[in-house]
Formats: sequence, structure tokens, C-alpha cells
Amino acid sequence: MVVKDAPHRVLILSADMGEGHNAAAAALTEAIAELWPSCEVERIDTIEEQGPRFGKASRWGYAATLRWIPQAYDAFYKMLCRYRWFAHPTKRATAWFFGRRMGKEITKRDVDLVISTYPFGSAALSWLRTAKGVTVPSATFIPALHVHPYWVYEGVDLHFVMYPEAARDALAPELADHMVLGAPPVRRRFGTISKEEGRKAMGITSDAFMVLVTGGAWGLGAQEEAVKALVALKGDIQVVTVCGRNEELRRSLDELHAPRERFMALGYVDTMPELMAAADVVVTNGAGVTVLEALRTGRPVIAFEPLAGHGKAATAVMERMGLAVSCSGLSGLVKTVERLMSDRTLMARLEQAGREFGKGRNLKNDVRRMGELLGDSPEATSATG
Repeated sequence: MVVKDAPHRVLILSADMGEGHNAAAAALTEAIAELWPSCEVERIDTIEEQGPRFGKASRWGYAATLRWIPQAYDAFYKMLCRYRWFAHPTKRATAWFFGRRMGKEITKRDVDLVISTYPFGSAALSWLRTAKGVTVPSATFIPALHVHPYWVYEGVDLHFVMYPEAARDALAPELADHMVLGAPPVRRRFGTISKEEGRKAMGITSDAFMVLVTGGAWGLGAQEEAVKALVALKGDIQVVTVCGRNEELRRSLDELHAPRERFMALGYVDTMPELMAAADVVVTNGAGVTVLEALRTGRPVIAFEPLAGHGKAATAVMERMGLAVSCSGLSGLVKTVERLMSDRTLMARLEQAGREFGKGRNLKNDVRRMGELLGDSPEATSATG
């Protein structure tokens, strides 16, 4: 199919595995609507395409592993990221498994461009290209600060990554020319709201040092312990935590019965741009789009007890780039927050690092670059090898 000006239909492959992949898909949809107003965008869930039982089992298994046997996930992740002999066969099997059904979805929709924000979606696209000859232009947008091998495939035209060493970490240096340093895939409201506007929007009247604590949509990690330690801190501090869909966590934290000007526990929210703007610092488990949202907003990031596997790996990348501070143990968290409350130099350095991280990057430009895959521009030819 030849599209001279802009794609008519774009398909985004995401997955409801936490909120990060869908959040990146939403940000891309927003940018596409601004750049190509007449373009139809549809999103499908890569996991759910295998059947609702498979989707439910996958989500349960992934969350259960991170909560109860993180050592097993850590060991698997390290094997995946260290050994090509392990990574490549499992990638091929994954690509075959997810690619079989995805081909039917792409064919019946007659799409001009497919974008993946989930690694198994990228695997499917690669298998369809190399094994079935599907020629629809494709791109992967990786909303993570560590790129593991499941993200990167020779059968995908472009990979948008968040940091320069992604090809090395993915054990795919031969695909470095297929990788582009992209903008953080977050909604446009992040970074456009002042702290005063954010606090007003959230009904926060205090001028206290505000710590936003989040464990993502599933409330993973040591979120409850972190909140309790910070609420007990002396000084002018307010703790706000987002529990996502983890209602058990929210109910447990509600039992603190702390005054609103000291503590707020929220469930799943669509006001993260305002909450990020209202905060002074953000405490996370080191993984996911939350980190990119905080950096885009210019808020210092504390990675507390990073999740096994990708959480630890992403935290190591952030520390190397000066984008976050990490700590383990409740005493370490308390000391880190107390230091940031009093050390304006460190706060300013971390805020500046966040601003520098996103400098010169524009999500609409990245979408435009994907659009070039549909034409015959020299830039598109070079990018796809």
C-alpha cells in the first residue's frame, strides 16, 4: 500500500501489563492525532489476543512472580540480558507464539503502519516480516530506561529508545542503526503545569515538602513500607501515594488515619500530570513510565527497593546518567528524603538532569519519523537498512 502524505490507519500493539505500555500508546495516539488528524488509530492488547484466560493467567503470573519469588525473575532477567545463546532461541519461540494470531489482526484491518509499545508485540511483528513476508512498516517505541533483548528484532524497521546504550543492553549491536533516540512517550500535559497549579488542581493547600509515592498501576514493590516510614517523619512534609488498582494496599494505608495535610492515599487516577507537578520528589520502584513522567516534569526520582529484573536494571541506567538516586531499606529512604528536603544543590542538580534528559526530543517528530517509513525518503531508506 502506498501512502503519499500520511497514514490512514495505524495499529498500536500494547498490553495491559501494568499501565506503562498503555500509557505510552496513549501518548503516541495523542501525538498522531495532532500530526495526522484524519488518521484512524486502533489499539489492541497483545496478551488478550491469545485469549482472555491466557491474558488473566499472564497478568497473575507476572505480578505473583514479582511479589513472591522476585529472585526467580531476577535470575531469568540476568540470563536474558547476559547470554545470546539463551536470549535468541527464547526470542524466536516468543515471536512464533505471538505472531501467529497477530497476522490475522493486521491483515483484516488493512493498516498502513504498526507501532508496538510491548515487547511481545514487537516479537510478533518480526516473525510476520521474516517468516510470513508481511511488509507493513513497523516500529517499536520502548518506554523503558533499560532495553532487554525481547524488545529488539531485525524484522522491525525502527526502534525508538530512551538512552544511547540500548543496542548493547539488548545484545543486538548489529541493530544499532535501527535505533533512534526518542522522546519520552508521555502525555503532553506532563511538564506543562506549575507546582502551584498542580497543588491547586489536587486540592492541596499545604506548602509542605511533598513526596509522591507510587508503585505503578498494580501497586508493586515496597510501597506500603515506604509510605508508613515517610508519614512518620518529623518536619513539614506531606506524603501522597497512588495505589493504582491495588485496593488492598489502599485500604491498608487508609488505616493510618493521618490528617489530609500530612497524608493522602489515592487509587487509580487520571491526574498524574497534576500530581507530578504538585510533588517535590517522586519515590518509585525504579520501573515503568512513571520515571519518564517524573523526568519530563522535572521532578527528582528516588528509586526505592527497585523491582527485580527490569526495575534494578533501569535504576542502574538512571544512576549512571545522574537521573535518580536509589536507596534500599527504610532508613536509607528516610535519609535520602531528609537530604533532599535540606540540600537544594542536590535537588537542583536532579531537576536539571531531568530537563536535560528530554532536551531536543519531540514525540511528534518521532511520529513523523515513523511516517517516513511509508515513503521513499532517503532518511527512511537509511533507517531501515
